[in-house]
This record gives sequence, C-alpha cells and structure tokens, in this order.
Amino acid sequence: MGFFRRRQETLNEQLLREAGLDPAQMLGDPAPAAPPPPSLDPLEPMRLRRGVPDGSTLQPRDWDAAVTVTAPDLAGDEVKFATIPNGDVIVSEESGDADLSPLADAVEKKIGPPYRAVAARQDGALWAVCARRIQVARVAFPAGEKLELSWNGEDETLRVDGEESDEAIPPELEAVGEGAGMSYFVEALRIDGDLWEVRATAF
Repeated sequence: MGFFRRRQETLNEQLLREAGLDPAQMLGDPAPAAPPPPSLDPLEPMRLRRGVPDGSTLQPRDWDAAVTVTAPDLAGDEVKFATIPNGDVIVSEESGDADLSPLADAVEKKIGPPYRAVAARQDGALWAVCARRIQVARVAFPAGEKLELSWNGEDETLRVDGEESDEAIPPELEAVGEGAGMSYFVEALRIDGDLWEVRATAF
C-alpha cells in the first residue's frame, strides 16, 4: 500500500482547475507543447481487463469519469489508487513508486475526491483512467480488508473478509447503515488504516 501527498495548490490554481483551465497557461508560464492523443475509447481497456476495483463486475456505466492522459514516468501496465476527501492519494497497486499526480489531476478535471480509479497503459506513455466516486468513513476496526454489516430490524450480523464475526460492531458502520434506511446492508473496503470506502443499501 503506497501513499503520497500532492503539492498543496493555491486557491487560484484550484479555481482554474475546477473550471477546466490550465493554471500554467493562465499565469503566463509557457506550457509544454504536446501532440493530441489519438482518439481512443478510455473505457476499452477496462472492458478487456480484470481486476478493476471491485472485481470484474463493473460495467462502463458504473464509472463517473473516463480520461486519457500522458504519464511518461509510470512503469508497468496497470495502476490502482484511491483518493480520500483531502485529496491525498492511496496507491493499492503500482509497478515502482512514481508520482501518480498526472493521473489524479486528469481525473479531477471531471470529478473531485474521494474516488477509486484504475488506469491502464494504452500505447507508450498514454494511459486510460476510469474513476468512480466513493463515500469514505473513518472506522476503528483493525482486522480484515472487507466488512459486511446487515440489519433486518431484529438481527444484526457482521462478516469480516467473508466470515461471520463476533467482534464488536463498529458504531460508524451502524451510522452509515442507519442513514440508508430502517433495514440495511453495509459493505466497507479498507483504503488505508482506519479509512474505509463504505456503501449502504436499504432493503
């Protein structure tokens, strides 16, 4: 599990980025000239590859952003990472330890943190990146990488990595579930430490 904190951008840079403008060009600094990337479907590698963030079941409609970006410093053919609400990047899979800021910055022209992303090399330094928004919660639970909590109004069950557990149920998970409805199912995937991606469904 890798971690890096991106350079803190100024308010002007943040506003320009959110507006889809290039801060370097707006501030008068010369921007490096680059040929336009070829016309590629950024979702195509995700249709062909397995191992997307939640397994191979995600479909193109499940992504909130799909972009292509030039990242010459990245090694390997696939990268997986997540961002937390403050914008820090948590790397779950990468060859080497290159800065993933080019990928994250490209995604954040479409959506803001937090999100999970998977990137696949297309040709040379050109990468396709797909990302989906997530909800992040801080849950103090040291064991496991996946938690499942179900409550039907009478019985409450906690599973840790697929196995039923008699550990004390984290109140943070209960709060997430109660926000969904009277009866609920909550799934939590660890991002790093006490930070978890959480999803709740009412039933």
